[in-house]
Amino acid sequence: MKKSKVFLRVFVLAFAILMIFSTLAMTAPLKIAIILPHAITSEGWTKSGFDGLMKAKEDFDIETSYQENVSEGELKGALRGYIAEGYDLIIVHEMGYNDPTLEVAEESPDTMFAITYGFKAADNVAVTSGTNWQANSLAGAVAGLMTKSNKVGFIISNDSPVAHNFLNAGFIYGAKRINPKAEVITTFVGSWSDVVKGKELAKAMIKQGVDVIYSQCGVVNRAVIEVCEEAGIWAIGAVEDMSYVAPQTVIANALAPTEYLVYGVIKEMVEGTLKGGRVVKGIKDGAEEITFNPLLKDKLPENGEEKIMKLRQEIVDGDITLEQMQEELNKQNIKF
Repeated sequence: MKKSKVFLRVFVLAFAILMIFSTLAMTAPLKIAIILPHAITSEGWTKSGFDGLMKAKEDFDIETSYQENVSEGELKGALRGYIAEGYDLIIVHEMGYNDPTLEVAEESPDTMFAITYGFKAADNVAVTSGTNWQANSLAGAVAGLMTKSNKVGFIISNDSPVAHNFLNAGFIYGAKRINPKAEVITTFVGSWSDVVKGKELAKAMIKQGVDVIYSQCGVVNRAVIEVCEEAGIWAIGAVEDMSYVAPQTVIANALAPTEYLVYGVIKEMVEGTLKGGRVVKGIKDGAEEITFNPLLKDKLPENGEEKIMKLRQEIVDGDITLEQMQEELNKQNIKF
């Protein structure tokens, strides 16, 4: 009888402890981390992604962490460190880090991962991305609208199939759609952060007669805008509103706020709906947009804004697709 009572007491105690730990586990905040390729103070891509994490921290009961300036060679170590610390979701904020993320994710099936602008997903890897062409095509349209020399420039980070088939195709189509005489000069920096080379490329374009430049190249964007300001030509901001850098130079901004994408995957994680797979979002989802600098609207040609917004609406309605843009350029023997 005594043994039965002792057993019962042990059972009740064990059950109580189990319930306490279960309750703690249920109420413990999710642990979410983001790994960033550059400093959080750098404008555009990195800062926008970090802002998404901070906004989520304000809105949800989550524990957050971040690592900045993480190179591809350091990525696996950073990922495994967060896994060891029990993080529930690890966001890799760099499209070029897709493969090593998948490799580590395969080792840790109980951890959820997300990659912004990645190209390959898995059961526990969610890829969230913009279209890579919608906002860029509208940037091209603005360039075609504003140029007087009929020469416009596009500076991209790295030479790749995505750069040619999405970014450059969209930009060229937009420029030609508004101004058939427009010639697009595209160059590649080879990195997201080589400010010196970015400035050199911008200056070389200006010497060729370019009078509008759009830079889609991370921290290089500010440097290019400054070159445009010195030369007295128009610039188009990228990723975030960069009008503040040169208020009398940045005529418009092609927005692709990665803040929106990062916040979105965290929200889904909190709600329990985040799944592996690839999701592409565009203008109609709030992931891309074109905005005009309100200080310079009087510099737009007559009906200029209306022309840009007409193209925007056609994109939103699905009347123009990337494939149609590429087909049209091929018909005209225009390389992209």
